Amino acid sequence: MQAHGDYRIHTAGRLLWIVVSGGINYQFACNYRDAVRAAAQALGPGPWLRVNDIRHWQLGGPEVIPPLQELMQWCEAHELAHSINIVSMVNLQKHMLDRMMAGVARGSQRHLTHGVDDTCQLLQQLAPELDLAPLLAAIYPAR
Repeated sequence: MQAHGDYRIHTAGRLLWIVVSGGINYQFACNYRDAVRAAAQALGPGPWLRVNDIRHWQLGGPEVIPPLQELMQWCEAHELAHSINIVSMVNLQKHMLDRMMAGVARGSQRHLTHGVDDTCQLLQQLAPELDLAPLLAAIYPAR
């Protein structure tokens, strides 16, 4: 089965900034789970932050929940401090996020934002040492 959807993972300091787009399937969810784990492990030990820009994510069927739930469990067990989701379809995307977190013991804080500017303001509070300008230029060159 070929994966559907697309993701890009960028790093800056102790931050993973991930952009997800398209409709996703089981194969995508498994590939994504493994790629996020690998990127987070490369950060080394200690608390870290994750931004998920899911504004262009077109959701997926129920088969995507188990591998994404495994990822959420792994993140919580490996010092994720904050998870920020940039959303466009608040109710639908929040519902899917809630399903992924069902039964997962949460130690991190989850935040929902509506755009890159809101996210950057929040990150300035959470990690003021981060220089976001180069990261944002790489992710959103037309910004």
